Amino acid sequence: MPEEQRLGSVARRLAATERVLVVEDERDIADFLFAYFRAAGYDFVHIDPDTPLAVLDALDEHAPDCVLLDLNLRGFSGAEAYRLLRTDQRYALLPVIVVSARPDARDLFEGVGGVDAFVTKPFNVTTLADLVADRIASARALQEETADPVTGLLGHDYVEARLLDELTVAAPDRAASFALVQLRSVAEVITAVGHDGADYAINEVIKRLRSRLPDDVVLGLTRTSELAVLVPGLEATQTATLLRGALDSAGAVTLPGGAEVTVGFAVG
Repeated sequence: MPEEQRLGSVARRLAATERVLVVEDERDIADFLFAYFRAAGYDFVHIDPDTPLAVLDALDEHAPDCVLLDLNLRGFSGAEAYRLLRTDQRYALLPVIVVSARPDARDLFEGVGGVDAFVTKPFNVTTLADLVADRIASARALQEETADPVTGLLGHDYVEARLLDELTVAAPDRAASFALVQLRSVAEVITAVGHDGADYAINEVIKRLRSRLPDDVVLGLTRTSELAVLVPGLEATQTATLLRGALDSAGAVTLPGGAEVTVGFAVG
């Protein structure tokens, strides 16, 4: 019988398929985590950023399966980086585990997003590793369950998590607004051009909306014909004006075969 691979075996490290990104300004902690996670079979990347954007750049470059995020970074708070990455739907369900000695960190992050966790320094590395494995598995399962196969938008759980982010992570004086956009004529579009044509039209409408809304707007699909729109930084009246302008020119769609359809909207 072949020998079972042990923690730290060369074969397991070479076969690493899951990557952990550690955002940490203390080199000794990063080196300790590197030694353990590499031995446990993970690919491991450490960054010591000086801006929130540098964290997002690292996500783009390394595509991690989980992030271990310190809060007291060089010149900024990890909470700023957390909020920035959550505005990008590619990282909507990326597990982020906050590892910090700050006494208020739990108040900011506990339960946010449903796939995140809080670990207090000093920590037990074995417990942390178990948590990483659990959050990666949970995030993958949630992605499979909630992503709409047509639009790629995430559903109710995602929208709820991002609303919770706004309530718990954003600055207390930061405005935010929320709207539901009902695609009222979807049934008529399906009758006119079939399901494939309707799918194309809905995707085109969503692309147009994205191009006309701020980059940090969160879009989700709460029902087949209903979009959820979360707009950080704007009051409700400002969001209403913004959405009306975006939707005015988004509904008329020409399909690849030349047929034209119109998707009607109701905003609330």
